Amino acid sequence: MNQTDSTQVQRNPITKQKHRSEVLWQITLPLVVGIVILLTLAVMAGLATSTQASQWADISMIWLIAPTYLVGLITLVVLAGLIYAIIRLILVLPPAAYRLHKSIILFATRINAAQNKIAEPFLRVQVFTASLRALRRNLSGSGDTHSDGA
Repeated sequence: MNQTDSTQVQRNPITKQKHRSEVLWQITLPLVVGIVILLTLAVMAGLATSTQASQWADISMIWLIAPTYLVGLITLVVLAGLIYAIIRLILVLPPAAYRLHKSIILFATRINAAQNKIAEPFLRVQVFTASLRALRRNLSGSGDTHSDGA
């Protein structure tokens, strides 16, 4: 497709030049330097003697093991912190739990006493009506309940 001058987007030449300069210094140059360093190390590793190769292998192993070691060290520190926190909780928690237990027992005792006071009038009415029924049964059928059997 041919673009005519009327449909072509006009770009600011100053910012375009600045962008090209930034691409050179921030992308192209670091990429080229990194590739040169890697190629140099590859050539050095190829030309190295067995002693030097062993030394490079040891250095490589250090760089491979170091992240794992660092994660293990962080895990160890976190675990030690958790152990310390649990020890502190073991020292603090039992007395606090005992005080809470005493408070709960006191609260339960007061609730039971209040329940008993609320239920007492109802129980007295039931006891009174039950004793009246028993008295009426005894008075109405006094001859039936005491038979001499003679």
